[in-house]
Amino acid sequence: MRFFKDGNGSLCVEWEQRFGHHKRAWIQHRDDERNWADAPNGRYLNVVRVDIDTGNPAGNPTDFPIFCDLSDEQILEAFVVNVCAITGCALPSRQPN
Repeated sequence: MRFFKDGNGSLCVEWEQRFGHHKRAWIQHRDDERNWADAPNGRYLNVVRVDIDTGNPAGNPTDFPIFCDLSDEQILEAFVVNVCAITGCALPSRQPN
């Protein structure tokens, strides 16, 4: 599990789900016009697969509005831990920033 900031300044986490295939999740902060769920502070969790050849996000991300006060980092870490628990994938170790 590797945390980093993307080109837009959003906190991201990337982890290997299985057999070299990676997923990436990030917290997006949206303005009022794009805040379709009226999430506090316009925060949304986005998730997408990562292309195995290029390492870039691939496909269309799925977004989830955030209605809790956890920090961006806490949300991302909890998301990865829970997805791995639900899907039966090994929990990735956290890499230093």
